[in-house]
Amino acid sequence: MLRGAEKRMIVVRTRDSRMFEEAYFVVRPEADRAGRDEMDMLWEANRILESSVAGGRGDGVKSSRVPLPGQGLLRGLVWFFLGFLTGGGAVGLLWVLL
Repeated sequence: MLRGAEKRMIVVRTRDSRMFEEAYFVVRPEADRAGRDEMDMLWEANRILESSVAGGRGDGVKSSRVPLPGQGLLRGLVWFFLGFLTGGGAVGLLWVLL
């Protein structure tokens, strides 16, 4: 048994997640000494949850939309054909001008 070891935790309960019921955060001792209030800690915990659960782009703003299978392939094909048509149009324009 450990004696004298005390950790503060924040529990964030979710209602609308199909994957998670609760998230536990262990508060750093320096955050406790810095005079942070409970609302600051809850805001930071929610920010971390949003950035890690939704997939992560690195800027803190995340999308909860899950891409459908094959959606990347369709998007790639659309861009390929748009590039193909643009290149063909440029070659056709050069052919007419010269």
